[in-house]
Amino acid sequence: MNGEDETSLSLYLSEHLMKASKKFLAAAALVVGVASAQAATFVTPYGVLNNFGGFDWTSSSSVLVKGYDIQAGSALALGNFAGKQDVIDVYYNSFATAVLDANGGTFSTPNLIKGTGAAGYEITVKAHFQEVVTCAVADCSFVTITPLTGSWNIYLDTSADANLVSQSGFGDGVNILSGVFTGGQTVFTQQAAVNPGTGTTLASIQGSTTATNNAFITPNLEGTSVSSTLSFGPKGAANGPNGTWVQPTSWQGSGIGGGAGNGVPATGGNQKNFIGQADASQSFFFSVPEPTSLALTGFALLGLGLTARRRKQA
Repeated sequence: MNGEDETSLSLYLSEHLMKASKKFLAAAALVVGVASAQAATFVTPYGVLNNFGGFDWTSSSSVLVKGYDIQAGSALALGNFAGKQDVIDVYYNSFATAVLDANGGTFSTPNLIKGTGAAGYEITVKAHFQEVVTCAVADCSFVTITPLTGSWNIYLDTSADANLVSQSGFGDGVNILSGVFTGGQTVFTQQAAVNPGTGTTLASIQGSTTATNNAFITPNLEGTSVSSTLSFGPKGAANGPNGTWVQPTSWQGSGIGGGAGNGVPATGGNQKNFIGQADASQSFFFSVPEPTSLALTGFALLGLGLTARRRKQA
């Protein structure tokens, strides 16, 4: 397989992993919604949405990774680095492209702005969480990544100014939901010799809702579940890992770069701080399901999906 074929395959897998993770979350949200005896109401500036379930965040958003100090290399084979750990910080800003109902569907929201500059309203999210990276083998060519704890805040703004390139305009509206992350699923992935490497990983993070603004959403929500794909492409690529993402030119409050710390990580060479593409969906519910029950439900839904696909192909 030549380099062009490998790139095409990588882009294909990246795009389809993103789509698959969103479909899985929608199915999981359906089960959680059925299990709940209540339904949430979301009051938007342009009407009331009953049976509210969550948000679909744009697939063109970015994730900033800081403090990633693990890389693979043959020199590491001289020692045994299996078990070496590093705690990293992950920052995520995005805006909603759709409001989800509790059955995994989407509401009709013609005045929801999906970018900068139009009349209507936008919904944005700012999140920060930590993950622990652990070398799974002696030379760190494979690692496990486990979400730890963090926080998230969602805002409604009647002046749509969120900008994915400058990473500005997120979190300047009215805070409608807030919460914390409490952990998530461990993933096993290959580790590059130079960061950022090229590839796509999946992330499933659980958390709780600590504040619900009842002027917009009633009743108070209790839990949240986030499903995300993170893609890292060639450093300095103008169009990102899947051809649609544009690397930010700045990241407000990043602490990277000069002046107010609005720079972005440098490209070229090994980097401890780097940026990639992120695609996520977030659902909310009234009672937090047991992790084992949620996992079994997910596998059951996945099995149903595969069965339906086989029948269709037959």
